[in-house]
Amino acid sequence: MGPVIFTPRTEASLALLRNALPMLIRRLGNVALPLPREFCNVAVANPGAALELLRRELGEAFVRLWGWLPEFFREVMVDYPHAKFYCYYGIEELRRSVDTAVDIARLVLRLRLGAKVDLNDWLRLFNQASARVIDVPRDYVAVIDDYVTLQILRRRRGSLDIVALGPPIPTPIDLLELIAMGVLDRERLAEVVQFVVKYVGDYVVLSRDLTEAFSRLVNDKDYLSLIRSLGLYPHQLV
Repeated sequence: MGPVIFTPRTEASLALLRNALPMLIRRLGNVALPLPREFCNVAVANPGAALELLRRELGEAFVRLWGWLPEFFREVMVDYPHAKFYCYYGIEELRRSVDTAVDIARLVLRLRLGAKVDLNDWLRLFNQASARVIDVPRDYVAVIDDYVTLQILRRRRGSLDIVALGPPIPTPIDLLELIAMGVLDRERLAEVVQFVVKYVGDYVVLSRDLTEAFSRLVNDKDYLSLIRSLGLYPHQLV
């Protein structure tokens, strides 16, 4: 695998990626994307069908983030006809991720309504996702939009050549998954859950978009203190 482009799942970061891709293609030629193969297989021939697939299977948020790709693919075919794209997810993998996000939102709502939620209920959501590893051909630059996947790659390879198009900071949901995988100490679970509730209930729900929600998170001094104590603040990963 070549260099890794880390792109947080926000509208602002994906806009930066859209602008950076032509340069990456000129330099490296081949790009691997965190999208379902089913989408990329039809994106050029039938952009409308490709976007409808994303909308139907993964929701409107994915269309808002990645809806520019079919048009971009067509532009690339003219300007860089030798460029290759590889989509490394199956639709089921991404659908499970969406389902997990919905289940987390339900647990947050239950807590906000005063119901009791066992701490183990948060970890059970990640049983199926905890072993995921992406497989990208060596001569491709990989675009990664998921912090946990980035961490898995770092642990497997020891070091990565990373270009970040946004703060490489985990969300509280990422921390939950890292605890479920055994990467982080389970003793921090209660503390992490408090930030999950704050992030989903206050930041995501009350923000205009994912960019604003993530910006509020990375400017939360208490949260930054937490990730520093976990050794996950960006300068601690160098």
